[in-house]
Amino acid sequence: MGQIQRSAAKQARARAGGAKTAAVRCRFISRTDAGALSPPLARLLRGSGGRGGAARLNLYLSMLWLSRNEDKPVFQYPAVAWAQLLGYRDPEGAGARRVQEALRWLDNEAFVRLQRKPGVSSAVHLLSDSGAGRPYTAPGPMMKRIERSKREEHLYVQLPAGLWTNGWITELSGAAIAMYLVLLNEQRGEEKPVWISPSMGRDRYDLSDETRRKGLNELAGHQLVSVAKRPLHQGLFEDTYRSRNVYDLKPRHLDDLDPARPRPATSDDPFAWDDDE
Repeated sequence: MGQIQRSAAKQARARAGGAKTAAVRCRFISRTDAGALSPPLARLLRGSGGRGGAARLNLYLSMLWLSRNEDKPVFQYPAVAWAQLLGYRDPEGAGARRVQEALRWLDNEAFVRLQRKPGVSSAVHLLSDSGAGRPYTAPGPMMKRIERSKREEHLYVQLPAGLWTNGWITELSGAAIAMYLVLLNEQRGEEKPVWISPSMGRDRYDLSDETRRKGLNELAGHQLVSVAKRPLHQGLFEDTYRSRNVYDLKPRHLDDLDPARPRPATSDDPFAWDDDE
């Protein structure tokens, strides 16, 4: 993590009121039901290639972090500032253009509303992470304001600020960050092993098998998630051994581990006995 990115992350954390996490609505991550449209997470990753998807996702998550407890937040920062926070090379040139391209896409798809003014940086009005196109409201305060029967829309998970302050946002691919959010959604605040089958990845999250496998493998390689084999129950006289992978996400590791520090490679392929469905 370079000094420029470290300084940008420090200033961003101050802008976020020292927030230790970003609040991400569960509806951003997963479908509300089997017949629903693709969730915002999957929509952000698609489009003009994986790199473009990662830029859109990382930029939008950064805005959620800076808006931890705000309603209707507006940002008016130059693209170079976002590029520095995201650790892009050449932040004043190619990095800034990458941010501007992501902003235009987010504006077209109603994740933000750009208010352009001649001679100054565009004002970026953050819109709801539920994908509804409404002005953004912070989910934590909303959970306290409304009656219990209406809280489902505002259920959220907490993404550690170490994603930015430790430079993981630069180290991890879009697939890895997406699967990190999926695991947070499955755990819902409980550090427990969870199972993410290919069919679950497709049906609940609308993420491809390639994204699922690449993301989980990357997280395991960085020791942000541990992988274990859990035997499948089979008939009494079945000879074939089968198992499924379960994943135990360690959210504190984003804050505690340094991406640049070498870690021992795992001896086993975490997908060697992956149960297909």
